[in-house]
Amino acid sequence: MHDKSSIALSYFQQAATCYQQARYVESIQHYLSGLKYDQSRYHIYADLAKAYEMVGKWEQALVYLDTALQLRPDSSTVLRRKARIKEEKEYYQTLISESKLVDDIPSDFSPILESENLLHPQNVVEHQFFKLTVESTVTPKTLWHICQLIKKTHNEVGAQLDSFPRHQIPIAIANTHNVFTETHVPKWASGRYDGHIHLNYCADGEPELGVLYVLIRHEWTHLLVDILTHGNCPIWLNEGLAQTVARPLLSFEKLALQQADKNGTLPTLSELSQPFMELSTSERKIAYLQSAAIVATLIDEGGYPSIRQLLCLLGNGSPIETAMKQTYKRSVLLN
Repeated sequence: MHDKSSIALSYFQQAATCYQQARYVESIQHYLSGLKYDQSRYHIYADLAKAYEMVGKWEQALVYLDTALQLRPDSSTVLRRKARIKEEKEYYQTLISESKLVDDIPSDFSPILESENLLHPQNVVEHQFFKLTVESTVTPKTLWHICQLIKKTHNEVGAQLDSFPRHQIPIAIANTHNVFTETHVPKWASGRYDGHIHLNYCADGEPELGVLYVLIRHEWTHLLVDILTHGNCPIWLNEGLAQTVARPLLSFEKLALQQADKNGTLPTLSELSQPFMELSTSERKIAYLQSAAIVATLIDEGGYPSIRQLLCLLGNGSPIETAMKQTYKRSVLLN
């Protein structure tokens, strides 16, 4: 019995390490291996569920959370996690359902397999306004769906901000589960815009399209903000707008903001104007949420026409305080 417990603990420790390193597929494998030797720890099932959440496998996550609740019905942590994952599952699945993606692949859809790197060949799709590079293991149907989501983003977000790129945008989507993948995205993020759009997902199969769609919208917004403001945009506005355009805050995120407000830990605008990468994980999470809440308030007040005016003023060199005063008849006071 002691040997089994030690073996299980070793697997669980490896699982936790992999999770912290964003190696979620490996984390799941270690958790499952450990559970062959020890099924008594409710928190292991809850942590396994969180790893499944990170790869977009909502159903599996909920199954293991139910197992955790059988062992500890009164666990507030497990109950909160279950509520969060159920909300995410419903949101992302509804998002894709309402996108009305076409399954039939057109005859002129012709991805090119680039095999210069024999260990890691890539599928490339050339389009008028984007060049998409993805894993060669992604199926043609999923690849076609991703292209539709990019076109939808181009049209809808472009209409919101009245901006459409005049050049082809490189978009690279990488599966971080593949050890051969080189990524330009920091470990704490799932996307980055640096003139190109880089997106990461972690899966042992196809990417979760709902999450990927939100990431595309987020980074496309950064692209348009960069075009409109020529880089003269405060971090809080840039990140808040990208988050708000990508998707609304979910209820557990609003609750996190309320708790931070209650604790007196909400960041000031001055703090939100500093690079988020310099913040701790918990501070960064709240900074993104607070920025999104501020921008959502501005959109409620003046709609996207006011946001467009604000971005154009910034693009013409106006300081944020001046641009805010002209657009919203008040200035931003940085604390």
